[in-house]
Amino acid sequence: MIPVRLDQVSKTYANNTPAVSVDLTLGSGEFFTLLGPSGCGKSTLLRMIAGFVEPTTGRIHFGDRDVTRTPPHKRDTGMVFQNYALFPHLTVAQNVAYGLVVRKIGKAERSEQVERALKQVGLAGYGDRRVDQLSGGQQQRVALARAVVISPSVLLLDEPLSNLDAKLREETRAQIREVQRSAGITAVYVTHDQAEAMAMSDRIAVLDRGSVHQVGTPREIYQRPSTSFVARFIGGSNVLPVEVAGRSGGDVTVRLPGGRELDVRNGQGASDLEGDLAVSLRPESLRFCEPSDGELAGTVSGEEFNGASTSFTVEVEGTTITVTSAQEDLRAHVQTGEKVGLTADPHRAWLVTR
Repeated sequence: MIPVRLDQVSKTYANNTPAVSVDLTLGSGEFFTLLGPSGCGKSTLLRMIAGFVEPTTGRIHFGDRDVTRTPPHKRDTGMVFQNYALFPHLTVAQNVAYGLVVRKIGKAERSEQVERALKQVGLAGYGDRRVDQLSGGQQQRVALARAVVISPSVLLLDEPLSNLDAKLREETRAQIREVQRSAGITAVYVTHDQAEAMAMSDRIAVLDRGSVHQVGTPREIYQRPSTSFVARFIGGSNVLPVEVAGRSGGDVTVRLPGGRELDVRNGQGASDLEGDLAVSLRPESLRFCEPSDGELAGTVSGEEFNGASTSFTVEVEGTTITVTSAQEDLRAHVQTGEKVGLTADPHRAWLVTR
C-alpha cells in the first residue's frame, strides 16, 4: 500500500483552456473517488495519474517515487476502463493473464495467479469461456481481475459501472470494494454518480470546472457541504440565499427569503463564515406544518411517490423547494395546490458559501 500525492498538478491544453488544477494527497490503501459532472476534469486527472496525459505543471508521487514523467507501463498501476477494453479473441483466463505475460511471469505461476484473481471477483471456473459469452457485469469483473492480478501499487477505475443496469451496478460496486479492501490497494475511482461515490468511498473529492470544491468522507460532504455547488450536487439539497441576522458562538441566525428567521446550529466554524452565504436544507430535514408556523411558507406544486418515501415540490418566494417525507412521517396526505408551511431542523441546516 502506498500513498499518492498530487502537488499543484494542472493541465492546460493548447488553446490555453484549463482542464484541471488540484493539490491532493491520497492515503495508503484508501478508496478515493473523484466525483463531479461531465467536463469537470476528473477523467483528465485520472489519466494524468495513469501517465496517459502529461501535466502542464506540478508533480505526481507514488509514495516516495516521482512518476510525473514515468511512462504508463512503468508506473505499476492497474486500470479498469469504462468500456472494459477486453480482448474479444482471447478467453477469460487469457485476458486476465495479459499483464502477467508482459511481465514474463512463468506459466505455472501465471495460471495460479489468474485462478486466484478470478476467484476474488466471483468468476472461478470461467477461465475457458469466451468474453462474448459473458454478461456485462461478468465482463466488468474480468476487467477488474485483469487489473488486480498484477498486484499494482495503485488501482485506477474510470467510470467502470456506467454501462451496467441499476441492479448490476449495486452488485458490482460491492465486488469492486471488497476486492480493493482484500488486496489493500490504493484506489482512485472516477464517477459522476453521487450514490455510487457515497456507497464506495473512504473519501471523496468533489470537482467542478477543474477545481476541487471539497475533500472529505461521504458523511462529511453530505452533512457539511462547503459550497452551494457541493450541497446541490450531493443529495440535491435546497440552497437558499440568506442574510445573517445575528451570531452567538457557533450558531448563526439567518433571514430566509420571505423574511422569516432560522437558527442555524452549525457548531464550530459557522461564526467565521463571511461574504455571500446560503443555507443548505436537505429535503428530508424539512417538515410540513401550518403556513403560519414554519420558517418558510408556500404552495405544493407536485409530488413523486418513491415507495418508502414521497418527494414533494413546494413553490416558496419564486424558489422550488423539495421535501422528502417517509410515509409514516406524513401528518396527512398533502395535496397539490395546498398552502403549507415548512419547518427546518436547525441542527441539520448548514451554512455554505454561494
